[in-house]
Amino acid sequence: MSRLLVDDPCRAAWRLPIALRDISGVFAAMQCATGLEGFEVELTIADDALIAMINEEQLGCIGPTNILSFPAYGAPPDYPADGMECGTGQDAHTSLPLLGSLVLSVDTLRREAFLYGQPVQEHCLRLLAHGLGHIAGYDHGAEMEAFEEAAREAALATRTAR
Repeated sequence: MSRLLVDDPCRAAWRLPIALRDISGVFAAMQCATGLEGFEVELTIADDALIAMINEEQLGCIGPTNILSFPAYGAPPDYPADGMECGTGQDAHTSLPLLGSLVLSVDTLRREAFLYGQPVQEHCLRLLAHGLGHIAGYDHGAEMEAFEEAAREAALATRTAR
C-alpha cells in the first residue's frame, strides 16, 4: 500500500489533465512498478507564482519550474520487503514512511506540453515520474530514465485498464 497526500492551495487542480480522484492510483502504480510501494508521497498542485516562490525560497532559483522534488531523508531502503507483493501490506490507517514531497506547476506543465507538442496527460505523467525518481534518490542519467520509463508505463497501464 502507498499513500498520496494532495494539497491544492492555489485551487489549480481542476486544470490538471488527470482527475484528482485518479492521481492516487497513478502514483500507486508508479510506486509499485519501481519498488517504492509502502511509502507516502506529498503532492502540492501549484500555479507558476507559488512554485516560483518555493523555488526561490528553497533552492535559490528565480522563476517557475515544472516540478520540484524534496526527498524526506535521502534514498529509501530496498523496498518492498522480501515476499511482499504490491497492493498488500499496511492498513490504510497505518502511518507510512514519508518518501518526500513534490510541487507540480499546472501552468508550466500545460505550457511545456504545448511547446513540446506533447499530449498534456503524457507530459504530466512524465513530470510526476521524474519527480518521484528524484525523491527516490535518482539524479539525471540512464538510471533515472529507466526509472521514469517504468513508472510512466505502469501509470499508463493503470489509466488504460479502466
